[in-house]
Amino acid sequence: MKIGRRTALAGMIATPALARAQDTPSLRELARRAVIYLFPIYEMYRARWQATASEANPARQRLNRFRHITTLADPQTRAVSMPSGDTLQSFAWLDLSNEPMFLVVPPVGDLFYSYAFLDLFTDTFATVSHRLNGGRPPPQMIVGPSWKGDPPGEVALVRAPTNSVWLRGRLLVSDSGELDRLAILQTRVLLETPDMRNERRILETRELMRQRTQAPPEPTADWPAPQPADPFDILATGMRALGESLLSDRDRNQIQAFAPLKLAPGRKLDLRAFSDGERRAIRVGIEQGLADIRAAATRPARTVDGWSYAEAHLGNFGDDHLYRAATALTNLGVSEPAELVSIVGSADAAGRPLAGGHSYTLTFPANGLPPVRAFWSLAIYERMADGRAFFFDNPIARYAISENTAGLMHAVDGALTLYIQRQPPAGHRMANWLPAPAGPLRLVLRAYEPDAALLEGRYRMPPVLRNSSP
Repeated sequence: MKIGRRTALAGMIATPALARAQDTPSLRELARRAVIYLFPIYEMYRARWQATASEANPARQRLNRFRHITTLADPQTRAVSMPSGDTLQSFAWLDLSNEPMFLVVPPVGDLFYSYAFLDLFTDTFATVSHRLNGGRPPPQMIVGPSWKGDPPGEVALVRAPTNSVWLRGRLLVSDSGELDRLAILQTRVLLETPDMRNERRILETRELMRQRTQAPPEPTADWPAPQPADPFDILATGMRALGESLLSDRDRNQIQAFAPLKLAPGRKLDLRAFSDGERRAIRVGIEQGLADIRAAATRPARTVDGWSYAEAHLGNFGDDHLYRAATALTNLGVSEPAELVSIVGSADAAGRPLAGGHSYTLTFPANGLPPVRAFWSLAIYERMADGRAFFFDNPIARYAISENTAGLMHAVDGALTLYIQRQPPAGHRMANWLPAPAGPLRLVLRAYEPDAALLEGRYRMPPVLRNSSP
């Protein structure tokens, strides 16, 4: 068969278009995978921007400075879903691109404290806590991935994988009468630049640290605002954030796999490099990736008797990108299990969703309370239509029951039965009442410094039993 010049020319012209059409499914799949990988980074960027750069935030904070929350969460606390009512919290966003920072925690005795460092990928790469450091932790020197040098001899070196770090601190409040003292202790936890540390030590000990001729400029929070209405913003912002630091070989290889999407850390996303059909395919992939994350967030990792248990690699996710992304959606900045295990109850023993239109009992058998070295509490929340959950007003302003709740009544054999219902129970049961909202509810068991039985999944929460009448 003879092929004419016009036919051959037409084939040459059609070949690139055909190749792009064949590439469209792979672009769609690459975009889906890229969104799952970048979503936690995007959420960290968004949270950092909201905390430090948004002019609409009345509590906007400076970089490398603590923001202390000096009150416990209550029904008016709506910043995050399922707030903890057990701890006073402190937050700081660190920028380590210019110089190290020092964390100094004063002696705290037997008090539970935890200061966790999260990198841009949401991994907890270091923790200063009673579990690890006892009641007199040494000063910590936190440096970025490019820092070179030797730390002072009396401090512990913490090397961050990224220049941007989220520092989250907790002080346990086991008695509301201790709030004022603990709020003062919060302010004594120091976050210092080398110059600030030098000046303080000169005043306190007359000891002079190494001097330098000129201090680096103070970092400013001048990042562009995220644009959630732009479907491609997660790719653009993710690359902008990744360009702030040196990346590990693992993450460089991961990004290299997205090369057909023209993604490169620190480089602007140029959509003009794609045809209309390719842009549509990428957008479909982005939407599918976000849908996969939402679906994963609604599927508990392990559910037994209505209680959902997290995976052991929570907080240090490795290559489990979907679990990392789903956690960033529902519980950004979650604690690593060794410090705090949270078990979520959403259904009764028969698998029926918990709701305040029914009354329930939860019985811990003798010697069956959550095994912890520090503290446990069981909080109750009103579950909203969008899946978030918050404390709610109730007649006795009780949002949780803990091992330190005054007046709890135990059975003769040592068992502890809690009464979860909207109306007060009769008689002595009132001491063990956990008031319920009118509608859907959620229970959260928090175990601080959990024992091995909790960490290894051998301890199981008792089922919530629904009574025949409210």
